Amino acid sequence: MSNMYSAKRWIGSIVILMFLVIAATDGFGAETVPVQQLNVLGTSVIHKGNRAEGRQNSVDNALAAAVGSMVMEMLTSETVVRRFQLINESILNQRDQYVQNYRVLTESINGDTIRTLVQVDISADRLSRDLSQLGLALSGTVYPHVLLMIAEKNMVNGQTAYWWGPTMQTERTVCEKALATTLEQAGFQIIPTPELTAPLNRDITPSQEDMLALGNRLGADIIVSGIGTATSATNTMGGNIQAFQAEMNVKAIDVQTGQPMGSLHQKAVASAQEADVGGRQALFNVGEQAGDNLARRLMSAWQQKQAGSTDIEVVVEGTSGQIASFVKLRTAINSLSGVKELKMKEMATDHALITVNYRGSARSMADALLLRTFSGFGIDIYDITPQAIRIRLINK
Repeated sequence: MSNMYSAKRWIGSIVILMFLVIAATDGFGAETVPVQQLNVLGTSVIHKGNRAEGRQNSVDNALAAAVGSMVMEMLTSETVVRRFQLINESILNQRDQYVQNYRVLTESINGDTIRTLVQVDISADRLSRDLSQLGLALSGTVYPHVLLMIAEKNMVNGQTAYWWGPTMQTERTVCEKALATTLEQAGFQIIPTPELTAPLNRDITPSQEDMLALGNRLGADIIVSGIGTATSATNTMGGNIQAFQAEMNVKAIDVQTGQPMGSLHQKAVASAQEADVGGRQALFNVGEQAGDNLARRLMSAWQQKQAGSTDIEVVVEGTSGQIASFVKLRTAINSLSGVKELKMKEMATDHALITVNYRGSARSMADALLLRTFSGFGIDIYDITPQAIRIRLINK
């Protein structure tokens, strides 16, 4: 809480947002206005009577405040706190890349303090693009559902554990659990290990066809697969403490398209007296580090995909006698952030077919619609595929 307060105070102490000429974007799904114009207040101390230097410092303060304010508009507070070092080094320290133009509107001097009101033109589209490429989730982003398929080779007996194999394993491996926790902390929605009624009997390295079929069945947007292994290193300390090294190779696949979304090779070390303890700690460390690096890559790739749009068919059943409810549902769909166009394709006695041009996946659109509330009726989203959503109207 204190960190978040400090981040907000950091922005608040150097900027007063006076007037926003161009409307801010409505989340990630909305169009990004190429240039946004803000009036901001900059402050500086005049040293040794040098007003020119003090004025320039005050203007520089205002420019930094303008970029910082836009960053806070585009990202959630939690993201700013968690990734502040990265934001500071990659964005805030490069503020001139985002300031297209500025004009000093007025200034006031009170003793040795000078304040300037500056009109700043910020390149919002470039700032949004660079934040996205850093893997930072923009406000309004619908996080993808991720299915993890990470096998693990046990260091003690050399056996390999994985839940999609010949045994019904419900517990995540050490490195998969660490990876899942890190990705969850970054905002990704991790699909639980499925409760199996019989072993899946798939190879340790399943075919892409098998992975995509499983991903579609479990409602995944992305599948992350791979293996983690731990080995003993040669280094020792005091004769009884040994070093252990873990390696992890993973790749990510877009379930909707089958296209790769990136791969990663990660290494980590740990030390312990016992091989089992040291190996598990090394595997945990490598999963955690892999999760941190993978989160940035996946979010960057996911948001680039979300920036594009696709046609999704929405089948609404149970419209007989509920035309008013259907109209309300259609209006709600049309108002979703990310919907570019909605077309009626068919209106039958008991069902309707709509085509929606949407920025994002069918799953993310269904997630957004699930959060809507309706007066007098409800909806049952009972089937989701990459190209279609099936909905049933429910009387209250």
